[in-house]
Amino acid sequence: MTKTVFMKKGESQKDEKRTGVLYRNVLMVEKMEATVTHILPQCKTQGFSHKGKEIKFMVKGELDYHVGDDMFLFQEGDMLFHHSEDKHWALNKGTGEAIFITVSTPGTFNIFNEPKKK
Repeated sequence: MTKTVFMKKGESQKDEKRTGVLYRNVLMVEKMEATVTHILPQCKTQGFSHKGKEIKFMVKGELDYHVGDDMFLFQEGDMLFHHSEDKHWALNKGTGEAIFITVSTPGTFNIFNEPKKK
C-alpha cells in the first residue's frame, strides 16, 4: 500500500494530448487518481463515461461543464461533484486557457492506458 506520494508543481506520471486539450495524470494510487486538464480556447474534451465518482476544482478560466443533461458554468474557485457513469465533457468558449483538477475514485479514467494513435 502506498503511504505517501509527493509531486512537485508541473510534474506528472503521464500526459495525454488531444486536439486543444492536455490531460496530466498527476497522481494514481490504489483506488484514487488526480488529473489536471488544460483546455485551449474554443476547444472541448471528448465525452467520458466510466465507473466511479469525481470531484472537480476549477483553477483557471471558465467552462461550460456538462454532466448528463445538465450544464454548469464552471468558473475559477468552483467545485463540482458527479457520478462518472453520467456522460461528462467540458467546452472552453473563452479566450484563455481553462484548467481544472479532477480527483476520482476509483482510478478508472482510461485515457492514459489507450494505445497511442500513429
